[in-house]
Amino acid sequence: MVQSMSDSLNSLKAYKLDAEQMEEQLDHYLDPVLSFRRSAAGPAGQMASLTTNEQQIGLHWVAVIAATNAEFAYQYAAHFSDAIRYLKHDIEALESWTLEAMSAFDERGLQLAFKVLNNAREFAENYFKKQQGIVLEDIQKLLTAFVCGLNGRSLKIEEAESSCTDTETIFLPKMMSNYSSKEDNFFYYKLLTVYQWAQNWFGSWRYDLSEKLNHYDDPVQALNLFHCLESIRLLYKIHYELPGFFRQAEPYLNDFKVLEKTQPWDSICARLAHKKSKVDDVFELLKQHYAQLLPIEFSFQGTLFPNKVQLIKERRLIEEKNLFREALLRMADEKKQAKPEFIEMKKTELVFDVSLIDDAEFSDGMTFELTLDGQMIVPPEDVQSLMSSIIQDIGEIPEEYLVAAGPGKYVTDNSNNSSKKTDDVWSGVYHEEGAYFYDEWDHVRQHYKKNWCVVREMHVTPVYDDFVQQTLSNNMGIVKSLRRNFEALKGEEKLLKRQVNGDDIDIDALVESYAELSMGMELNERVFTKMQRDDRNIAVMFMVDMSGSTKGWINQAERESLVLLCESLEMLGDRYAIYGFSGTTRKRCEIYHIKHIDEDYSDKVKARISGITAKDYTRMGFAIRHLSALLEEVEARTKLLITLSDGKPEDYDGLYRGEYGIEDTRQSLFEARQKGIHPYCITIDKEAGDYLPHMYGAANYVLIEDINKLPLKVSDIYRKLTT
Repeated sequence: MVQSMSDSLNSLKAYKLDAEQMEEQLDHYLDPVLSFRRSAAGPAGQMASLTTNEQQIGLHWVAVIAATNAEFAYQYAAHFSDAIRYLKHDIEALESWTLEAMSAFDERGLQLAFKVLNNAREFAENYFKKQQGIVLEDIQKLLTAFVCGLNGRSLKIEEAESSCTDTETIFLPKMMSNYSSKEDNFFYYKLLTVYQWAQNWFGSWRYDLSEKLNHYDDPVQALNLFHCLESIRLLYKIHYELPGFFRQAEPYLNDFKVLEKTQPWDSICARLAHKKSKVDDVFELLKQHYAQLLPIEFSFQGTLFPNKVQLIKERRLIEEKNLFREALLRMADEKKQAKPEFIEMKKTELVFDVSLIDDAEFSDGMTFELTLDGQMIVPPEDVQSLMSSIIQDIGEIPEEYLVAAGPGKYVTDNSNNSSKKTDDVWSGVYHEEGAYFYDEWDHVRQHYKKNWCVVREMHVTPVYDDFVQQTLSNNMGIVKSLRRNFEALKGEEKLLKRQVNGDDIDIDALVESYAELSMGMELNERVFTKMQRDDRNIAVMFMVDMSGSTKGWINQAERESLVLLCESLEMLGDRYAIYGFSGTTRKRCEIYHIKHIDEDYSDKVKARISGITAKDYTRMGFAIRHLSALLEEVEARTKLLITLSDGKPEDYDGLYRGEYGIEDTRQSLFEARQKGIHPYCITIDKEAGDYLPHMYGAANYVLIEDINKLPLKVSDIYRKLTT
């Protein structure tokens, strides 16, 4: 096992090594690859010129890398001295370069790792830019939440060479270092985001731009001038729609402010500044000025990709038309069921109509009313979003959209891979399409391996047998006892003392108040008691080990435990979810949906519990991270993540067994606690005392030695955890 960095440095002699001594140290780690590469100008000779501290750091990382691949470690040693010089002897910068090379090796192997090592100078330039700059990855979630708070369809944030949008995703540069402070660079990212959002919301893509511009002599020149004019219009739209944001953005828009005062742009700006200006106004101005004006490129405007947008838009329009017509069919059916006599009188199909309201302060065709046979109706929220998206794309709801779909006529295909079954996703390269990616903690490096685990939510095949009923029959006495205990919890009341008013006198408080009064102090009014029901606000996630080792009696006991637990929780009313986990290697990490947090305890859920079967291995870190992310989204005062497991973390690849897997699991539990989630483990592994206290803490796990007692104990433990 490779030592930690501090242990490794302490084990080295604290004096500067000459070339011969350095050769001896490198020999210890790199003997397989050094035997035919010895030279005075080799890594040992170069590293001999470094400071004592730099030598020790270099040898530490050589040792860490050599534990994975000796050739990689040799190349690292060979580039180390140059990298130190390029990175200005900055140890933090050196560590970042090292970790990037190691991540490259993890992802693509030696070739990509060597590329990082060879590009140390380029890495150094980018690194020092980042000191005042911001990396998109660090603020991606913030920007996604920010743009979701704006109008229109939800937009994702992803990385690209320059800023642009395809109307479903906003693409932004990987890093922003245009300004000298992180605050300025962060705001500039927000400006780029708002501008790309404005293209979607204010109708920049309402027409096929390629088709509209192809009749010009130079379509590229026409596109550039259109982009310039449209950018001006959108800035005014942002000014009216988001005045506070625009005031903050003004220092970043100097080129635009100069243009407003320059002829002939001043008259163009005056026209586009109108609150109700549309993209049609831009096309008119383009036609008038195409031959005379050269386009101005604003720093924030990014790039337009009309062909890419049109492909996505056409696909979306087909999908949304079908979805909208299906929604109208549902609403018509609901109307018929609510007022059947209405249909008897009419003897005709119900007629839908949409009217756009044009008296809004900034009308861009976004406000609408939906009527059914002349009566205004309020469509469900998802239908409102659908209508808004359609209007964003084409400026209206066409008549052909307003005909409810015939029964069974439309099947909306939201995926190009609809023919692929969920259980077949691991074949070929499809396993990464639509998957979740999670980091994994490497305790040797003391850093995360980025996007290391490929995670998919899978289905448990429901088994409609008598397992649940048989379990309840076999444990009838236990079920009755659990129901009584949990019913008592549900109606539990607490006595609150020292209240201003209440049902009874608080004798202790009254005596103290009388004593204080006799001493000349004011009478304390808090001398009452009252009973108050303790409202439970709990959400719990059960994480069930479905590894191969649970096959047989353990699997039986797990399923029985879940049945008894569900019966108890249904009585109590706590929100709960159940997921299984298993997998084989980091590329195939599986989460099995059994019950969502807000899903009813239905016959289908019971059938899924019955269908739980033993799968593969027990890689735990990814499961804790995924379920913590789901639980984090739930609004609850108390959040529990309870694991049912039969053993320690391990996987098919030998790396995850032992200390590596235990440390990754421990780190994932630490991350969960940072999110306000309380983890707890129920295990039947008799060796649990060797590793669970380190992972969960001494008070956050319990060992059940008799597997037959697991079903009763699980419900009992839950009761104790939540009271």
